[in-house]
Amino acid sequence: MNRRQFTALALAALATPLSIGRAMAAFTDYQAENFVRLLSSGGPVVVHVHADWCPVCRAQIPVMNKVLAQPAYKNVRAVRVNFDKEQKFLADYKVVRQSTILIFKGGKEIARLSYETDPARIEQTLARAIS
Repeated sequence: MNRRQFTALALAALATPLSIGRAMAAFTDYQAENFVRLLSSGGPVVVHVHADWCPVCRAQIPVMNKVLAQPAYKNVRAVRVNFDKEQKFLADYKVVRQSTILIFKGGKEIARLSYETDPARIEQTLARAIS
């Protein structure tokens, strides 16, 4: 292997963690005023209601990150709501448990999935955001 090939391979290897990091950064933390703006825009919004201590929530995250990193989801905004801190959001949207995924389109909730870890079911629910 010559120096040019080695350099190209090394740069590709270094870029891989960066692209994974970008996928993980797809979710922004919930802030009421920003969320209202997102819903008002009418575009698709995915909300993940999570708790740091929740194993189901942790299992959902890589599945959602993988799906939302696909080009078809480039216009989907993703918001993470902390189950233990955002009681007003939970009351407003009638969320009773962590690990709930909400899909909004046109400012209205169009789908909801709770306590699900099956990648196919999660992907099917997220697909409602772009259908």
